[in-house]
Amino acid sequence: MTDNNSSFHKSKVEVKHDQSCNKEDGHRHAHPAKNDSKAEHSSSERCSSNNDSADNSLTAVLEQLDPDNDAGKISIGEVMDELRSKGFGPLIFAPALIAIMPTGGIPGVPTVCGVLIILISIQMLFGKERPWLPQFVNNVSFDKDKLHKGVNIVSKATQWIDKVVKPRIESLSSNKAKKVAAALCVFAALAMIPLELVPFAVMIPAASVILFAIALITEDGYVFLAGLLLNLATIYFLVTQVLL
Repeated sequence: MTDNNSSFHKSKVEVKHDQSCNKEDGHRHAHPAKNDSKAEHSSSERCSSNNDSADNSLTAVLEQLDPDNDAGKISIGEVMDELRSKGFGPLIFAPALIAIMPTGGIPGVPTVCGVLIILISIQMLFGKERPWLPQFVNNVSFDKDKLHKGVNIVSKATQWIDKVVKPRIESLSSNKAKKVAAALCVFAALAMIPLELVPFAVMIPAASVILFAIALITEDGYVFLAGLLLNLATIYFLVTQVLL
């Protein structure tokens, strides 16, 4: 990305953190007698832990959705390939976000995103360690500008969310809870397909999937409960707007 809004790719907090870690390393080498092995290990562990935390943040996941290249179009497959090594949370986060952003206004995109969420969630439900992605997602593309604009808007929210979310309610981050989340994501994604016919309706189940994805990434039980509430709202909306 080349515009001013792309500053979230490298936040000031990360820069300051890297500088502080480098200063600590330099100080240890300059004054080895004043730093024992335990202090050195503790400092290195702290810097490594914070860097890992930054890599697992929602903003870092969002950054990978919008690769820095000059291509006019980008496929859903390309976006998913960027996240394949990050696990199931980011992989269901990405298509749900694509469905809820301006890119979701393109006919057929919400349905493809829904099918993709179903496939990934089923694999998670059955304990598959490395997710498999179907080839057809490479055939669905859209203007990169729409994705770029959507990412810029959403990044402001993810930066705030990264400061708020944290591991809470341990029972809702267990393997059983993750399988429940996967099953609920399957339902929400199924609902996205018929709700595509109702203007803006797909945003409700897609938002539910996003919340479950955030819960998987951050292990925050409160976000899991919020996703459950939106799932219930999806049932109500599906019954009142499509089935009746």
